[in-house]
Amino acid sequence: MKLGGFLLLLLLTATAAFSQTREDSSFSLMFNTGVSFTHATDPHINRWLEKYGYPKEPHVPCNFNFELAAMPSSSRLLYSVKLSSIKSDRNLTSFNVLGGLYYNLLGTESFLLFAGAGAGYHNDIVRLNGQLPPEYQQLAAQYPFPLALRRIGLFVEPGVRAFWYPVKIGSLQVGAYGGLGYDMYFNSHWRLGYYSNNHGRSGGHFKALQKPSDQLKVSEYGVNFSAGLSFRVRLH
Repeated sequence: MKLGGFLLLLLLTATAAFSQTREDSSFSLMFNTGVSFTHATDPHINRWLEKYGYPKEPHVPCNFNFELAAMPSSSRLLYSVKLSSIKSDRNLTSFNVLGGLYYNLLGTESFLLFAGAGAGYHNDIVRLNGQLPPEYQQLAAQYPFPLALRRIGLFVEPGVRAFWYPVKIGSLQVGAYGGLGYDMYFNSHWRLGYYSNNHGRSGGHFKALQKPSDQLKVSEYGVNFSAGLSFRVRLH
């Protein structure tokens, strides 16, 4: 699925959310920021990276998250859009875009409990700035840019989420959130290619190469734990 198609899906979700808010007298906006940890690995790419002297993917990678969510006052549904990314200090970069829909199981003035699911798009990049197998070396000599492996795909994350707001200042509530989910990444193959210098900026456009095609398509599954700060604003 192309990024444009997924962004269209997010736009339709947001349109449905805000069309409902227009029918309500008020709604809440949540701004959430924090970290999440996912226990999911790709054993094939890890063996390949280790063979050629690259650091393996983190066994439990830490993602940095930013989320915007809306909840109409007369509804028990929470609509959200979340961005998350992992950037190692070596050669791995990854980012996710997730649109979610959650149902309020329990709600008080200061505590909210939700269950639901999100669906999203992810993009993983491994930059090959070290040792290369012979076939890769031949291709690297043909291009002025370092080679990279990239995969994209969809992922689904059902789970539960809890919000606690001990501090209230007017219409603003400040608190914390925690979540437990199960991530299912439906990956494409790792594609070999390079990032061209697009309009003077390195890394602007990925050009995939047809060969070699030695990388496997591996789906990943793992438990996800998230926690962080939450800011809730009641709008009228």
